[in-house]
Amino acid sequence: MARRATTYLLLVIGVATGAGGIALGIFLASGDNGWWNAVLYSAIGVVGAPLAALAWTARRIVLRQIFAGGALLLGLLASMGMLLELTGEYPGMVHAAARVPLAVAGWFVIWVSWIIVALTRLIMFEPPRTRHRLSSRRGDGGA
Repeated sequence: MARRATTYLLLVIGVATGAGGIALGIFLASGDNGWWNAVLYSAIGVVGAPLAALAWTARRIVLRQIFAGGALLLGLLASMGMLLELTGEYPGMVHAAARVPLAVAGWFVIWVSWIIVALTRLIMFEPPRTRHRLSSRRGDGGA
């Protein structure tokens, strides 16, 4: 029962993170803020943030890696798109940062947070069968 509650809690946090990102993305695209692609990148975050949260709740090792890898792949591809956008003649991200710097900073924190969560899940992955092989102590079973 506690495992199911943890799963729901992390999934709600992931969805709330994605919703916060899309709300800020809509704000950055509206009015004279000028960063129209913020909505597109935020929509990717709506999918990536729950995937990163699900990576921490999945029981099967393969599912953990698939969820975390999928979220990380989405984040990296979209981040490359943002970097490509920065090389344009009139980058909307720079215009938005000049108009509403705190909103852009908040959006960036949300963006980076779910990518770090997915990356952390992949880094902390350790198959249970190899734990004894990684131990420097001999004869104790790797405990």
